[in-house]
Amino acid sequence: MQFHSFEDANLLNSTLAQQIKEVLENAVKKRGHAYLVVSGGKTPVELFKILAQTKISWDKITITLADERCVDAEHNDRNERLVKHFLLQHEARKAKFLSLYDEHIHSAESLQKTTYAIASLPTFDVVILGMGEDGHTASLFPCSNELAQGLDDDAGAVLFVTPQTAPHQRVSLSKKRLLDSRVIFLHLVGQKKRSVFNQALAEHNPMLMPVSAFLNNLNANVQVMYAP
Repeated sequence: MQFHSFEDANLLNSTLAQQIKEVLENAVKKRGHAYLVVSGGKTPVELFKILAQTKISWDKITITLADERCVDAEHNDRNERLVKHFLLQHEARKAKFLSLYDEHIHSAESLQKTTYAIASLPTFDVVILGMGEDGHTASLFPCSNELAQGLDDDAGAVLFVTPQTAPHQRVSLSKKRLLDSRVIFLHLVGQKKRSVFNQALAEHNPMLMPVSAFLNNLNANVQVMYAP
């Protein structure tokens, strides 16, 4: 794990966008296609706007989400809606997007469909994660009954999660699937997030702070990108 601190969010976002571009373009040159995993929430919106305008071989890039809320496609809380509105625009509109949740079919069938699709993908090139003030990342919540399953080294690619402290059932990629990436960026903005990050770094029980499973994994290429 490497920690990078920036004087403000604008510098963080422009630097992170450039690093993502370099990794994705290198992947396209080497393997003909690249795979990008993004997260929802407020933090990545400005980053998405920059990426959307960045000239990359988007037609050779597949984008999916680290997690999704099980709500209708037009619901304000839907991460896919956020991605389509801010990222899949301009240059990036040429990218392929892989949805995690289909509200038109039975939930068990939707999970089976998503699990097959995500498990079939090769190693991700870039995963961008956020972190909540409770130490959750993706939808791996410390309060959920499904957390142990999501953190299991033998877990499947995707699982349903029902948080106790946040609305909506979720679909989340498992720790195992998220770690199968050439680089993981943990995108943090705000002094409160720095405090939570420090707690998570010192916490070696991911059942209490799930993000620590990524921060303290010696085999993962985790780059923490922080601005106050």
